[in-house]
Amino acid sequence: MFPKTDKLHVVELYLSSELSYQELALSEGIRNSALITKWVNDFRIAGSDALRPKKKGRKKTLNASDKKQVINRQKRHQLTQVPNM
Repeated sequence: MFPKTDKLHVVELYLSSELSYQELALSEGIRNSALITKWVNDFRIAGSDALRPKKKGRKKTLNASDKKQVINRQKRHQLTQVPNM
């Protein structure tokens, strides 16, 4: 995981020099030059904000009232099921 400042530094180096992604990766100690490619492309599309760390994991999609509805629906469903014998 690279901090935004490091990513921005590498992107600026790439844009201001004639180094290839591979040469820049070697000089900056980055093992995967595809990371630099992604950073540069993201920077060109959305600017430096695109280099911020992203949250990992599943996004929360249900608000509190939706959660209550789901729980109540599950409870009702469990009450109507007949156990297999």
